[in-house]
Amino acid sequence: MTAEVSSDGRTPLVIGVGNEFRGDDAAGLLVSREIRRSVKGGVQVVETPGGVSELLELWDGRDRVYLVDAFQSGGAPGTWKRLLVGREPLPTTTSGTSTHGATVASAIALGQVLDRMPKLLVIYGIEAGHFEPGRDTSEEVLMGVREVARALGQELELPNRKTEREGG
Repeated sequence: MTAEVSSDGRTPLVIGVGNEFRGDDAAGLLVSREIRRSVKGGVQVVETPGGVSELLELWDGRDRVYLVDAFQSGGAPGTWKRLLVGREPLPTTTSGTSTHGATVASAIALGQVLDRMPKLLVIYGIEAGHFEPGRDTSEEVLMGVREVARALGQELELPNRKTEREGG
């Protein structure tokens, strides 16, 4: 479900990672769809299941990339975190507890080794409650989706604002 991405590295890119058929794993996709509807111009939005080579290709040479994904770290479903990759360690709890979390962490690690990282990579992670196939996204996660979409939308609309603030 990946859209074509232009080669203009200056245009901010939002990557929604997830699987809409695995319950709360749809969180990243739902945020990307809300951003596509609400942010007017100047932003590219892509949805992906999150393969390593695809992520590297999507963000290579970009100035600003915002990746949104579901994760499980034991927190309350729907809570969220904003991580600035390179400045903050990627929590180990996000690296293997979704259907593709290990892939995101692997893509970051490989991108750092191969020098194929965007200038700025921000991850918005939404705490998930379940990833079972065929289940709907929980109400708690839907609330987190709305909060992240609002926070990310504000960040995208105000490109000159300092991007190292904390979220959620």
